[in-house]
Parts: sequence; structure tokens; C-alpha cells
Amino acid sequence: MSMAPDSPGPAPLPSQKIVVPSWMARLVWALSGLNLAAVCTVMVLIFVVSERWWFSAALTYLPRAPWALPAVLLSVAGIIWHRPSLWANVVALGMVAGPLMEFRAPWLADARTGPAVPITAPSLRFVTANVQGFQPNFAEVLSEISRQRPDIVVLQEARGEHELLAEFFHDWQHIQIDYYWIGSRFPLKLLHTCETTAFGRVAGLIVEVETPQGPIIVGDVHQMTARRGLKELAGSDLATGEAQQDLDEFQMLRMAESTELREQIRELAGDKPLIIGGDFNTPASSSMFQRDWGDLTCAFDVAGTGYGYTSPVKPQRLWISYVPWARIDHVLCSSHWLVRRCEVGTGRGSDHHIVAAELAR
Repeated sequence: MSMAPDSPGPAPLPSQKIVVPSWMARLVWALSGLNLAAVCTVMVLIFVVSERWWFSAALTYLPRAPWALPAVLLSVAGIIWHRPSLWANVVALGMVAGPLMEFRAPWLADARTGPAVPITAPSLRFVTANVQGFQPNFAEVLSEISRQRPDIVVLQEARGEHELLAEFFHDWQHIQIDYYWIGSRFPLKLLHTCETTAFGRVAGLIVEVETPQGPIIVGDVHQMTARRGLKELAGSDLATGEAQQDLDEFQMLRMAESTELREQIRELAGDKPLIIGGDFNTPASSSMFQRDWGDLTCAFDVAGTGYGYTSPVKPQRLWISYVPWARIDHVLCSSHWLVRRCEVGTGRGSDHHIVAAELAR
């Protein structure tokens, strides 16, 4: 019996393609491009214009990590609606996480790391710390300092006496004037108290330390904070322009103090080996810092790893508590020194982290 041929089954359905709304793709692409341009603009304002204009001065001292958020969100949107836009967001994210947030690593440092020094040359360990009037926990600060096994320590905001200072540094020489404290395992001699006219205050101490390798000049500085001027921008005078003018005037005073302080140190140090530690209240990238201190080597820039943020270490209302966003405490040195190591502390004993550096010459 003949059999009928198999009847053909139902015709296969054509493959269905997901249709992406063209307007959404265009929007993601446009926003990605605008965000990349915005990140480039912010970098120009922070690193080129810097503290020469009130708006870029404000950007210099604000947290920079939030600039990564648009790139993260747009990357997710790009995966869903427009994958070609991913490259723009990856570039923007890299710019924020790298240069904008001032990531540092020894292999990224410039060539100015100091002279050729024999590997057997002895190291000098130096620590700087703003101790915030010994609050909230000076013992924790001292514990961090002790782990560094320092030879020289400079403190700022060391107001008055504290029993732990005498106990911890009982066999050290030290000098304390105003709220500056300098201690050393080696003999100390006061050279100068840096009184500046811009704010009518003592902005630092300069001493000579007689190390086994010869005399060196050590500075302990604390420049005026930008925070006092930036607070004007939160007032009601912003719309009238008075707040911006007040900030510009305050910045001029800060610049004058910085220049006067640097000239005093330069005159005293001469051609002797120099180390300066302290709370400079400005990042190393700022125009003011580079103008007055850029001829010195910033230890963390050439030998640190990471972001090295030192302040503010305290509870925050609009930011993550105890997570600093500014690197404003520095160890600087003249070209006599090779920076072997530099690291930033992690404790909460003050509103600043300590900075420790190991130097050789």
C-alpha cells in the first residue's frame, strides 16, 4: 500500500530581532560624549586653572570620586542600549580613577626621584602628623608613629602639653613653639619661627638637625586652610557675587602666606639638605603649591602607592565618615635626597592621617 508523503510541518518562524529604540541609543551616545567632555573640562579646571579662579578652587578641594558615577551609570546603559558608547565611558572612568583622583605609583613617577645613592646608605625616617589638639585619640596616633620607627617627627596643632609626648619621646630632643612640635633622635637647634603677615600668624618652625651624616634643615609647617574661604560659597551672597569675591580675596591671602613662608625657608636652608613636613592645606597638584613648593620633591608623588588621602578623617554629614578625599599633608625634600618609601597612615586618632617617608643621601 502506497503511503502518502509526510505532510510538511508548520513553516519556521522568522528570527525575531530586538529592536532598540533609536532615540534611546542616540541619548546614551550623546550623554556619554558629554560626560567625557565634562571630565576633561574638570581636569583642565583643577590642574590648569586651579586656585586662580574661585570656581576651580572649589573643585580642587571637593571630593573627586563622584565624577566617576556618571560613567558607571552610562556604561550600564550602554550595555543595554548602545554598546559602541562603552569606550567613551571606559575612558572617562579611567581618567577619573587615575589622574583626576591623583592616583600614584612609583612606576608612574617622574624622573626626579633624587640622586644616585648607594644601597648601603643609611635611611632617615621622617614622620609628619597634624594631631588636632591631641584629639580624639592621641595614643592611636603615637602607636602609628612608633610603627614607623622614626628618627625625626614634626607635629602640627600640638597645642599645650600632653603627658604621652614626654613619655613616648623621653630620650629625644624636641622644640615646641606655638602649636608646632619637632622631635629628633639627634641634636636640634632652632633657626627660625616663621611669622607671616598675610594672616598675622606663625606658619611654621625651622630647625637644624645634626645627623650622623651631617647637618640638615627641617621645616614644620601649617598653612592656612582653604575651608574658611570655601564656606563663603554656602551663604546667601553667592547669587550677588559677594561670596565669590570674598573667596578670591581669601585665596590671595593664602597665596601671599605660602610665598612668604617659602621664601623664609629658602633663605635659611641655602644649599643644605632640606626636609619639610606638615599640613600644607593644599594638594600637590594645585597651582599655589606648584608655584611655591614645586621645586621640591613630594615624597608620596615619587614613592607612594594609591591615592594617599590624608584629610578629613572624621564623621561626615554628606560623605562617607572617616574616608578622606584630599591629600593635603606632605613630606617634601630637596634634591639632595633619594625617597626610598612613603606611605600614609590609616588611623583615626586625629582628623588627619600621618605621612611617613624614608629618605637617603
